[in-house]
Amino acid sequence: MADFSFDPSTALNTYRSVFAPTLRAQQEALKTVERFSRYQFAVATDYFEWGVAQAKASLDLRTPAELTASQTTLTTQFGEKLQGRVREFVNLTTEAQASFTQLLGETTAKVAEAIKKSA
Repeated sequence: MADFSFDPSTALNTYRSVFAPTLRAQQEALKTVERFSRYQFAVATDYFEWGVAQAKASLDLRTPAELTASQTTLTTQFGEKLQGRVREFVNLTTEAQASFTQLLGETTAKVAEAIKKSA
Protein backbone atom coordinates (compact mmCIF):
# COMPACT_ATOMS: atom_id res chain seq x y z
CA MET A 1 0.00 0.00 0.00
CA ALA A 2 1.36 3.41 -0.95
CA ASP A 3 1.90 5.87 1.84
CA PHE A 4 0.20 9.01 0.64
CA SER A 5 0.34 12.00 2.91
CA PHE A 6 -1.26 15.25 1.90
CA ASP A 7 0.27 18.43 3.22
CA PRO A 8 -2.18 21.32 2.73
CA SER A 9 0.43 24.00 3.40
CA THR A 10 2.66 22.66 0.62
CA ALA A 11 -0.26 22.54 -1.79
CA LEU A 12 -1.26 26.08 -0.85
CA ASN A 13 2.30 27.38 -1.26
CA THR A 14 2.54 25.72 -4.67
CA TYR A 15 -0.78 27.26 -5.68
CA ARG A 16 0.38 30.69 -4.51
CA SER A 17 3.67 30.47 -6.37
CA VAL A 18 1.96 29.33 -9.57
CA PHE A 19 -0.72 32.01 -9.60
CA ALA A 20 1.24 34.87 -8.00
CA PRO A 21 2.18 36.46 -11.35
CA THR A 22 -1.43 36.32 -12.52
CA LEU A 23 -2.69 37.90 -9.32
CA ARG A 24 -0.07 40.64 -9.52
CA ALA A 25 -0.94 41.31 -13.17
CA GLN A 26 -4.61 41.64 -12.23
CA GLN A 27 -3.76 44.03 -9.40
CA GLU A 28 -1.63 46.17 -11.71
CA ALA A 29 -4.38 46.16 -14.33
CA LEU A 30 -6.97 47.28 -11.79
CA LYS A 31 -4.70 50.07 -10.57
CA THR A 32 -4.22 51.21 -14.15
CA VAL A 33 -7.94 51.09 -14.89
CA GLU A 34 -8.63 53.12 -11.76
CA ARG A 35 -6.06 55.75 -12.70
CA PHE A 36 -7.42 56.05 -16.24
CA SER A 37 -10.96 56.28 -14.88
CA ARG A 38 -9.96 59.11 -12.57
CA TYR A 39 -8.24 60.80 -15.49
CA GLN A 40 -11.34 60.52 -17.69
CA PHE A 41 -13.49 61.90 -14.88
CA ALA A 42 -11.13 64.87 -14.54
CA VAL A 43 -11.31 65.57 -18.29
CA ALA A 44 -15.11 65.30 -18.24
CA THR A 45 -15.20 67.70 -15.29
CA ASP A 46 -13.03 70.16 -17.22
CA TYR A 47 -15.42 70.00 -20.19
CA PHE A 48 -18.41 70.48 -17.90
CA GLU A 49 -16.86 73.47 -16.16
CA TRP A 50 -15.95 74.99 -19.51
CA GLY A 51 -19.51 74.50 -20.78
CA VAL A 52 -20.98 76.11 -17.66
CA ALA A 53 -18.59 79.05 -17.96
CA GLN A 54 -19.51 79.44 -21.65
CA ALA A 55 -23.21 79.42 -20.78
CA LYS A 56 -22.72 82.01 -18.05
CA ALA A 57 -20.77 84.22 -20.42
CA SER A 58 -23.47 83.89 -23.08
CA LEU A 59 -26.29 84.70 -20.66
CA ASP A 60 -24.66 87.84 -19.32
CA LEU A 61 -26.07 90.75 -21.24
CA ARG A 62 -23.01 92.33 -22.78
CA THR A 63 -21.89 93.86 -25.99
CA PRO A 64 -20.79 91.46 -28.73
CA ALA A 65 -17.17 92.56 -28.30
CA GLU A 66 -17.18 91.75 -24.57
CA LEU A 67 -18.84 88.41 -25.25
CA THR A 68 -16.22 87.55 -27.86
CA ALA A 69 -13.41 88.57 -25.51
CA SER A 70 -14.77 86.45 -22.65
CA GLN A 71 -15.35 83.47 -24.98
CA THR A 72 -11.78 83.79 -26.25
CA THR A 73 -10.42 83.94 -22.70
CA LEU A 74 -12.44 80.91 -21.61
CA THR A 75 -11.37 78.94 -24.66
CA THR A 76 -7.71 79.81 -24.10
CA GLN A 77 -7.93 78.72 -20.46
CA PHE A 78 -9.66 75.50 -21.48
CA GLY A 79 -6.98 74.82 -24.09
CA GLU A 80 -4.27 75.23 -21.45
CA LYS A 81 -6.12 72.81 -19.16
CA LEU A 82 -6.37 70.28 -21.97
CA GLN A 83 -2.67 70.59 -22.71
CA GLY A 84 -2.00 69.73 -19.07
CA ARG A 85 -4.37 66.78 -19.33
CA VAL A 86 -2.55 65.52 -22.41
CA ARG A 87 0.76 65.63 -20.52
CA GLU A 88 -0.94 63.78 -17.66
CA PHE A 89 -2.24 61.16 -20.10
CA VAL A 90 1.24 60.63 -21.54
CA ASN A 91 2.60 60.16 -18.02
CA LEU A 92 -0.16 57.66 -17.19
CA THR A 93 0.50 55.59 -20.29
CA THR A 94 4.26 55.66 -19.76
CA GLU A 95 3.92 54.55 -16.14
CA ALA A 96 1.45 51.80 -17.05
CA GLN A 97 3.73 50.51 -19.78
CA ALA A 98 6.74 50.55 -17.44
CA SER A 99 4.79 48.73 -14.75
CA PHE A 100 3.65 45.95 -17.07
CA THR A 101 7.09 45.66 -18.66
CA GLN A 102 8.63 45.24 -15.21
CA LEU A 103 5.99 42.67 -14.26
CA LEU A 104 6.60 40.72 -17.47
CA GLY A 105 10.36 40.81 -16.90
CA GLU A 106 10.02 39.53 -13.34
CA THR A 107 7.65 36.77 -14.40
CA THR A 108 9.91 35.71 -17.25
CA ALA A 109 12.89 35.59 -14.88
CA LYS A 110 10.95 33.43 -12.42
CA VAL A 111 9.90 31.03 -15.18
CA ALA A 112 13.45 30.79 -16.49
CA GLU A 113 14.71 30.10 -12.96
CA ALA A 114 12.10 27.38 -12.47
CA ILE A 115 13.07 25.77 -15.77
CA LYS A 116 16.74 25.79 -14.77
CA LYS A 117 15.91 24.16 -11.44
CA SER A 118 13.83 21.43 -13.05
CA ALA A 119 16.43 20.66 -15.73
